[in-house]
Amino acid sequence: MKKLLVAVALALSAAACSPGAGSEWQKSYGKTFYEPTEGMAALYIIRDDPGSDPSPIGITKDRYPVGSLAGLTWMRLDLPPSLYDLRAYGVQGSTELVVTVNAGESRFLLAEPKPTGNAQLREISQVTGRQLVRKGQLVYSTP
Repeated sequence: MKKLLVAVALALSAAACSPGAGSEWQKSYGKTFYEPTEGMAALYIIRDDPGSDPSPIGITKDRYPVGSLAGLTWMRLDLPPSLYDLRAYGVQGSTELVVTVNAGESRFLLAEPKPTGNAQLREISQVTGRQLVRKGQLVYSTP
């Protein structure tokens, strides 16, 4: 009886130490997802699987080039709190998205081509953004 009790206690201890399923938010967060730098906001710009349009999408911040995304790639910009004019450039033209970021927040933007040859940026949820970042490859991050 004593051996059985010890075996049950060990089994319960091992089960308590194993990771649980976690919430949807915890699953999308991941173990190596870093918080924004102190006093800054983290802005992630992600390109999902390009499908039939592999042409790169150029990104600018306040009219200055930041980089370009081709394939399943992403970039992270650590920005001081402010208003920013972001543009996504396709083969034929660009579209603008103005965002305001606050210290301590993480925002996720999806860069995608439009049928007209332009490209667009649109905000996506934290859960979707984190999942895409974990799937993709980093191409640029501000120091």
